[in-house]
Amino acid sequence: MRHEDDTPIPEYDADLNALFDVLPREAPGDTRAADRLVVRLRHEGFFARRARRLQWPIAVAAAVLLVVLGAWGGWTAGRRGSLEEMLARNDLTVADRVLLLQRAGSAYVIAAQSYASATARTDTTAIEVASRVLLGAAHAVARNHLDAGVAARLTSVLQPSATSPKPTIWF
Repeated sequence: MRHEDDTPIPEYDADLNALFDVLPREAPGDTRAADRLVVRLRHEGFFARRARRLQWPIAVAAAVLLVVLGAWGGWTAGRRGSLEEMLARNDLTVADRVLLLQRAGSAYVIAAQSYASATARTDTTAIEVASRVLLGAAHAVARNHLDAGVAARLTSVLQPSATSPKPTIWF
C-alpha cells in the first residue's frame, strides 16, 4: 500500500506486526487537556468575546442611516420633476419650455380656481387672467405642433368672439 505522496512504507516482519497489533487503539482522554487547549486558543485570540453591548447601537445607527438615505432619495426624486425645479433649469429645449409653460399655466388655473372657490364672491379678474394664461399656453403648443391639433381647437374655443358669449370650460 502506498501514501498519496509516494513515500515508501517499510515492510515489517511478523514479530513487529504482532507487537503493533497488541498496542491499544484508543488512548484514555485527559479531561484537563481540552480545557488547557481552549484556554490557550482563547489566549491567542481565536475565541475573542464579542461585545454584545456594541451591537444594538450599530444596528440602530444603520437603521437611522437607511431611513435618512431613503428620505433624501425620495425628496430628490420628487423634486427632480417638480415645477419649481423645471422653472429653474436653463438647459430645456424650446419644446420642453412650451410644455413647461402649459404645465405652469394649468397649475395657475388650478390655483385660481381654488382661490375663486375659497372666496365669498367670484373674482372675475382671476378668472380672466387664468383664461389668458390658458390661451397663451394653447397658442404656444399649437405653434410648435406638440399636441396633434388639440391646442388649435382649444385656442379657437378660448378666443373671445363678438357674436357669441364666452364658452365655459370645465376641467
